[in-house]
Amino acid sequence: MRFVNTLWELIKKIQSITGTILFLLVALIFTLFILRTFVFDSKTDNLSSKSSALVIDFRGQIVEQRSFSNDPYEQILEGSIGSNTLLRDVIKAIDLAQNDKNIDMLVLNFDRFSGAYPSKLHFIGQKIEKFKMSGKKVVSYGAIYNQAAYLLASFSNEIYMHPQGATLLYGYGGYQNYFLGFLEKINAEVQLFRVGKYKSAMEPFIRSDMSSEAKAVSRELYGGLWDDYVSEVARQRSLDENEIKLGIENADQLLMELDGDLGQLALKSSLIDGLKTRAEWVSYMQEQVGKGDKKQEINQIYLRDYLSLKMDLPDLTSNKNIIAVVYASGSIMDGEMAQGTVGGDTLSRQLRDARNNEKVKAVVLRVESPGGSAFASEIIRQEVLLLKKEGKPVIASFGGVAASGGYWISANADEIWASPTTITGSIGIFGAIPNIEGTLAKIGITTDGVGTTSFVSAGINKPVPKKLKNIIQSNIENGYQRFLKLVAEGRGMTIEQVNEIAQGRVWSGRKALEIGLIDHLGNIDQAIESAAEHANLKEYKVVTIEDEIPLQIQLLSSLFNNQSEVAQYILNKKTSPEKILMQKINWKLSIFNTLNDPHHAYVLCVDCLPQFNKEY
Repeated sequence: MRFVNTLWELIKKIQSITGTILFLLVALIFTLFILRTFVFDSKTDNLSSKSSALVIDFRGQIVEQRSFSNDPYEQILEGSIGSNTLLRDVIKAIDLAQNDKNIDMLVLNFDRFSGAYPSKLHFIGQKIEKFKMSGKKVVSYGAIYNQAAYLLASFSNEIYMHPQGATLLYGYGGYQNYFLGFLEKINAEVQLFRVGKYKSAMEPFIRSDMSSEAKAVSRELYGGLWDDYVSEVARQRSLDENEIKLGIENADQLLMELDGDLGQLALKSSLIDGLKTRAEWVSYMQEQVGKGDKKQEINQIYLRDYLSLKMDLPDLTSNKNIIAVVYASGSIMDGEMAQGTVGGDTLSRQLRDARNNEKVKAVVLRVESPGGSAFASEIIRQEVLLLKKEGKPVIASFGGVAASGGYWISANADEIWASPTTITGSIGIFGAIPNIEGTLAKIGITTDGVGTTSFVSAGINKPVPKKLKNIIQSNIENGYQRFLKLVAEGRGMTIEQVNEIAQGRVWSGRKALEIGLIDHLGNIDQAIESAAEHANLKEYKVVTIEDEIPLQIQLLSSLFNNQSEVAQYILNKKTSPEKILMQKINWKLSIFNTLNDPHHAYVLCVDCLPQFNKEY
């Protein structure tokens, strides 16, 4: 009887587990059905008719990888799920549309676009040029063209703007807050250890202004990037470069002559081709591609809907050679990290997977990182060396920024490719430990204790003991010498030659080619072709190696990538000046959250982060 009872309990448990699994499967299928039916709106029906327009609706920043935390619900509240545009999605859509008989026109929409690194803008521009060579038309429409948006728009055959809109061109540059005065008021300090004349990553915490060295480097970097910007706009719009620059410098006078009408200023400066209200734009598009099906005003389809229809079926062919693309996107930190941050252990594991996969014949390391932990960077670099030892070529492809630790992990690649406007270099190293003893004392909190040696530290509650300071500084100097050595070995240079172009100095991709830090100017397409040549491959498929995104995040991301009311609310929410100030301060101080190197040694280019991608 006891056996029967036990068996019956077991059967009930099995039934319970089976029922739960079936319920989850049904719930998943139902959720996907709802998403497909109601979230992926009826715009997808338009592909059944010819002469449709593909709308590239840029959202947020253009990124290499979407960032996901382990708490998707927190991301919803922050508005960060579904708020950015993936570079590879844009590139793939344009490539597909070029040969798609149902797509007759490309429309660039910038209503929700915040910015991107220059290299990404130029890369997309090259793809748009190729699209136009097929005989298909490209047009842009927007209310406000920020500087990044206008560079992309300039590649269009025609640019239209709302009469009450504006085209905002103001040049490249950057200002930041300096916290020395604040830290002195609260009796706190940042104890800094660094090597490199131009390594200015932590200057805001030890100075009240920008050093002359940092200003010199920034002027040269921004000047080169701005020259590239103006040159491209002039080429695309058939304008004179000097006229563009003079127009920007004299914009105030020109605007007064036009009674403050920014729309007329853009038109008179030949930056746009016409002014159209929303209704006029709809009429224009209906003349170009016709009315849409059902409730659609225009026969068009949006980027994400287009890609969902063009989704590739799994390739079951087993005998193809693989070129693996592995992304190093974000700040480099020690340990396992979620997508959007480069975890030393995470990226090392992905490179190891590529090394252990017999089908993978070559690897493209796509880097979009200002660096971070020196220890994590070295762990990653060792995996690059093991790939090469296994006979698998490694080609580094730099995105918008590949500096400091981003360069460290790439230095020993077989080849390095970068865009002319990539931000790279920053070969230097530092350590930083806050000390808030004085701050605590102001509110009546004191710190005391004992240690068996003079190296015992009270963390950030007291100054670092002198002997421990000496150890950290020696380790920083040793780290710099190791950095110089690995770059010298990887680039076929002497340590002295590397030191001349190092010292924490930041370079554009164009200058990096001149001084030997990279091998070629080009984008990820060329890097993949180079990987195939190094591996002697004529036929191959390209596979991305990255961690699988949890199902709940995938579903939420799909939901927020579309026109839901909640997504619209979050994306359009207004930010007060007080919030903007706090966001800036929090962003700057949050740098300390990324400093988790076990030896307090960092190869990080903080100055490479905010100017192009961070808008408030």
